[in-house]
Amino acid sequence: MDAIKEVLEFLDRHSSFIQDMEDLVQSPQWPSGWLSSHQIAEEVERFQFWSGLRSRIPQRTRNAVLDFYLKRSANDSDSAWVRIDDQFMFNPDEVQIQEGKTVGTGQPQRRRHGRVACEMLSCQFGEVINLSASGAKVLGKGDPKHTADDRVGIELNCLDHKLQITARVAWTRPNGNGYDMGLEFVDLTPEQAQRVRELLPIAAAVQTSGRNSDQITHWGS
Repeated sequence: MDAIKEVLEFLDRHSSFIQDMEDLVQSPQWPSGWLSSHQIAEEVERFQFWSGLRSRIPQRTRNAVLDFYLKRSANDSDSAWVRIDDQFMFNPDEVQIQEGKTVGTGQPQRRRHGRVACEMLSCQFGEVINLSASGAKVLGKGDPKHTADDRVGIELNCLDHKLQITARVAWTRPNGNGYDMGLEFVDLTPEQAQRVRELLPIAAAVQTSGRNSDQITHWGS
């Protein structure tokens, strides 16, 4: 742990690690809601935080540094980071803290941009594994026909609910039987955004019983 602390302090001295992290999580593009250390690590990678000097840090060490930084900050009374169980948020208000406590007791996540593990939710590319108000992760079959930054029209289907929206392909990644695809919703009308939010509790209500959402890789990785 002392070695991880030294890496964090080195990065902070030479690349403004802490200030850049705080700027990042306060940006409009950062997902709102409570995130685990693992989810934050995925989001940080998506925003290309590990560039320049930081790119020299191996992947496993990056995750360890982030986890150490989050836990240390959450224990610091002068820091704006708050930890509830194994989830973190920067400078939450009282309502968000109460929501975090609710999630910590195992209740479904129904916050704006909160991610839910899904079942019976699909699109034309395959099963939608995760859904949030800002994006989705899809498990596709065969080879992907789209690459990063492609814009695609998708139709989300959940029970008898159908929604057509536009998304940007954030990333694709092969798996054993096909591929995973991260989709970021773009150009949503207010009506479409509302429909996505309405799908969140529906998807949560039909999620696999006992599935541990903390072990699921989310769309923004």
